[in-house]
Amino acid sequence: MMNRKILAICLAVLILFMASGCQLALEDKGEHNNRDRLVGVLITDEYLDLFDMEGYLKDNFNKYSSGGIINTDNADSKYQERLYATLKTRTLKDDTGKTFETREFVFDNVEGIPYFSVKIPPTENEVGFTASASDEAISDGHVSIHEGDNEEKTSLEGTIYVAIGQGTIARYINPVYQSADGSVYAISGKGISLAGEQGEGASFTQTLEETTTVTENGNSKTISFNIKISLKIMIPPEKIVIIQMDKNSNIILKDEYSPGKLPNTITPGAEVDYIIVESLKRDSEGNLTSSRSIYDRRNQNFETFYCRDDGICVKQWTNLDWDNN
Repeated sequence: MMNRKILAICLAVLILFMASGCQLALEDKGEHNNRDRLVGVLITDEYLDLFDMEGYLKDNFNKYSSGGIINTDNADSKYQERLYATLKTRTLKDDTGKTFETREFVFDNVEGIPYFSVKIPPTENEVGFTASASDEAISDGHVSIHEGDNEEKTSLEGTIYVAIGQGTIARYINPVYQSADGSVYAISGKGISLAGEQGEGASFTQTLEETTTVTENGNSKTISFNIKISLKIMIPPEKIVIIQMDKNSNIILKDEYSPGKLPNTITPGAEVDYIIVESLKRDSEGNLTSSRSIYDRRNQNFETFYCRDDGICVKQWTNLDWDNN
């Protein structure tokens, strides 16, 4: 039996991580039951091995019996298996601490970053609605949904910041679809190789697009979906410094925090006119560098970054309570 790990490497398309991008247009194909729609992506660290290689080789034995390179790019969709998501109910809290329930699609037992917009079916006690699933790893996220009589357009955009110095890391962009019956599933996608020697700010962008036309009661409707994912290299901060300044640029208070450990809310003193947020980083040569941002009473919050154990840098938001000083 063919080693599945080697098979995964052979099937993945690894693209050198550079300051560039690519675009993949997905046509309205029959393998998605003609009504299955692209709704987003599931981004995984490992190749999502859903291709039935054994079945493919069995049916195409004559093509490769004399040797040669196995090319599955144009293989029939019957060899492409699916990873289905489960519709689950979660209990959350709003800003006042009151609990409420919501329903969402979850890919169980798979480590990955979901980013998709799906239709949640109605129940006896709740109407159906459109929901966007995301993860804190998606920064600068933006979702746009437009629905009209003759057109439906959905657009998703987001950035994943990857810590520099992690070596070469693979990320796999797996398309997610929703069927006419409401089920949600992922199929194997393409891989991107992130070269650790790239400098901070280097990025790669992949766009997936799909446009379909459906006819209901004699009326045609165009449904389009677009998702753009950017992967960007970042030097993770080692320390966050918050400096509170008065109107004469005198320091009122200076606090230092570990990344990700800032308080949820900071209340500047009454004499504070603005604050400086400084992120201290260490470059490739080991030198300490800093970047600074200034916030005044027109700003209600600010963002800083911290690095998770998986090498992804995510944002922490801190509120500025200017009114209670």
